[in-house]
Amino acid sequence: MADALQRELSYAGVRFAAFIDLDDADAEPAQSEGVESAKGAEGVENGQGANADASVPAASVPATSVPAASTIATQASEADVVFVGFWCDKGSCNPAVQHFLQGLAGKRVFLFGTCGFGESDEYFAQILERVRTYLPADAQFIGGAMCQGKMGMGVKRRYEGMLEKDPENAQARMLIDNWNKAQSHPNEDDVSRIAAAAKEALESIAE
Repeated sequence: MADALQRELSYAGVRFAAFIDLDDADAEPAQSEGVESAKGAEGVENGQGANADASVPAASVPATSVPAASTIATQASEADVVFVGFWCDKGSCNPAVQHFLQGLAGKRVFLFGTCGFGESDEYFAQILERVRTYLPADAQFIGGAMCQGKMGMGVKRRYEGMLEKDPENAQARMLIDNWNKAQSHPNEDDVSRIAAAAKEALESIAE
């Protein structure tokens, strides 16, 4: 999702200062806030709309080359806008993303994420609201968007186990049907919708 979103926004003229997969980053403190690791965090050099003209060339950080937490904090501090991607974990984001968000004092932040259940925009809004609470008080939440995302085989096995114990379990059947549906997400429509929300957020702060 993060790769696709960066590509969509790049087509629209947004220049990225850094693109980082923080999964294995060192757990070091940064600016008195805990920064451990986060899935898919991006720094935008120029937080404007489709006609943005970045004054500083974008720097590329491959997802396979994970910098130290101190470097990550520096890159985030130099970005005009920080895009943070996450997968839904118990109705919110995982602890690694929580720590990263806490280090974004004074930043403008756009959140995007995936969730196994994708039928309810109201549920997505509740998740985004929980996740944004980890931002410092002086950070500016400029918007967010979510879509359904695929789940691991372990999740399906748990649902199948429920059905084996009770073949008439309607909830287990619903969960398995949803797992199957989720495997095709995020799709191109999901990416386009989230990219549109991100572009709208960037245009709103450029006005």
